[in-house]
Amino acid sequence: KGWRERRRKKPGGLDIELPSGDMRPAGYVIMRHPMHLSRPVQAYDRWARKAPSTYMEYVLEQRQTGGGNGATDDEHCLAYLMDYRSLMPMAQEARKPMFMLKPADGAIGAHQAAVTGCYNDFKALAKKIIAACGIPAPGAS
Repeated sequence: KGWRERRRKKPGGLDIELPSGDMRPAGYVIMRHPMHLSRPVQAYDRWARKAPSTYMEYVLEQRQTGGGNGATDDEHCLAYLMDYRSLMPMAQEARKPMFMLKPADGAIGAHQAAVTGCYNDFKALAKKIIAACGIPAPGAS
């Protein structure tokens, strides 16, 4: 009722199309924490392995069939993003997204490589969200 009421009472003069309110989950994102000696922290790894079944049960309200190997093999996992370490505070200070940082913002050397990786990760995530929502990709006819 709440969303339909908001759509009906949208302020006059607004010439924007509001979404129908028929929302469906598109998937989930796992934030990958730093690894020690190329291994994820065991507690975090256990938590990440539970994500697919938790998503199925509490978001999709379905029972998961089969075992699965965690989020890396789950069709509902849109991305497995790293923590991007020092890019976040740098981006906050520059007041721009992490993937838009430039050398003038302090992103030099290894940071610039991390910015490029961040850009590629978020671009791939955006494409998956677009596909999961059934929106035609830009430039597609």
